[in-house]
Amino acid sequence: MVSRSLAIPPHTRRVFLSAAHVSLAGLLYGLDTGSIGPITEMSQFHARFGKLSSSTQGLYVASILLSASISSLASGHVADRISRRLGILTGGLLTCLGAIISATAPNFAALLCARLITGVGAGQAIAVATVYLVEIAPGGLRGVVACLLQLYVTVGIAAGYFVAFGAQTLRGDWAWRLPFVVQAAVAAVLVAGMVGMPYSPRWLVEHGRVPEAQAVLRRLRAPESVDAELKGIEDARKADERLGGARFAEMFQRRYVGRTALGVFLMAFQQLTGIDAVLYYAPILFQQAGFSSSRASFLASGVTGIVAILCTVPAQIYIDRWGRRKPLILGGTAMAACFAVIGAMYARFGEKHAEGVTLTSAAAQWVVVVLIYIFVANFSWSWAVVGKIYSAEIIPTRLRAKVCAVEQLANWMVNFVVALTAPVFLRSSPSGPYFLYGAATLLAAVVCVFMPETRGKSLEEIEGVFEKGRWEGVGEVEGEGQGQGEGGMREGEGEMRQVVRT
Repeated sequence: MVSRSLAIPPHTRRVFLSAAHVSLAGLLYGLDTGSIGPITEMSQFHARFGKLSSSTQGLYVASILLSASISSLASGHVADRISRRLGILTGGLLTCLGAIISATAPNFAALLCARLITGVGAGQAIAVATVYLVEIAPGGLRGVVACLLQLYVTVGIAAGYFVAFGAQTLRGDWAWRLPFVVQAAVAAVLVAGMVGMPYSPRWLVEHGRVPEAQAVLRRLRAPESVDAELKGIEDARKADERLGGARFAEMFQRRYVGRTALGVFLMAFQQLTGIDAVLYYAPILFQQAGFSSSRASFLASGVTGIVAILCTVPAQIYIDRWGRRKPLILGGTAMAACFAVIGAMYARFGEKHAEGVTLTSAAAQWVVVVLIYIFVANFSWSWAVVGKIYSAEIIPTRLRAKVCAVEQLANWMVNFVVALTAPVFLRSSPSGPYFLYGAATLLAAVVCVFMPETRGKSLEEIEGVFEKGRWEGVGEVEGEGQGQGEGGMREGEGEMRQVVRT
């Protein structure tokens, strides 16, 4: 076992170690997502702040997304100005500050302000981390490396559920304060570790620091591929220099507007699938399916998080073999089918009353529960993983941080609307939410049929596909159209096999 671990090339280990630490930004967001719903349902929380109405609960839960959307828009400028590394570090600092204020909040107003501060940090950290992971990874491993961020999100969601589940047994305010303490500790670890992380080689070249970029590449790439990749990055930079400095308006010019629109569409519709309505308000979903409050809490906190982790791991391993289009199309179709059937169950057996909505058929209750898990499973191996990767890698380096900021803005804003309206929507309409989210997901899957494949191509090769209008990736099958930039797919696949064997 030891010899096999040692067989992993040192440069590959460094890439994965860097990505593993940077992805703590995703763990932080997952911890919040998994714990905030159970926190607002704790009796100790109610004793301090009173039981929140559906609208107030939605506002409090969704407020993090509002501030995150604003900071994510500014994150492109921050990442270009002070570097990807320092952008993640400062985002972690703000997240840590928000978590500390939440853990010590004396009243609801302070708690709401703290959540807004946390959102500013989370929005910046996640947006910049996505760019950073895409830029430090070799072409053959980019999907696996970038997927770590989502894997950490799912682990954080499960951990957040279990932390809150255990914390509710504590007496007094410590029950709802403890999850925020855990988040502050993780944020502190992220900040401390970012001090020693390497700069993005592409950011260094963009700022004329070519020797430093070469030094970073020598640590993160096979020796024989360093010069070729550095030359590709420099050539791309020289071509960009002829266009002048990158501006926000440039992403909407004819040359780039198609890629910008596609990335924004994917990131927005990732949330219109309704996934965060499930993750944030799982207790409500299971209560509507006919289970008691305690049983609903167990199902939401335990099984949902575990299902998400188990289905993210295969995507982590095989994403660069499956490609980008196939998971989005197949996963989206399966998710839409799940919500269509759930909507039909509520249309047939749903019953509205003063407390909300319930299912009157025992068989329908179990069908809904199983389909919710199948929905989460399909989201975890497809849209959760691929959407962010594809949206970042199709954008040229000079515009990537700025366009990714706009993409993340769309993601956070749609997520804010979903999270804000979900409690009221779920309690007022038996089938409406499921039909709406299911139709949106099906539309997104159809759009993905027409987008080009990017698997195995270097970032510069992907840019060439869009620049020349060669959408030959559509319908591409495994083994065709593999690029050799950044060491190519051959090097990446060989390294990946070594990683998987260990």
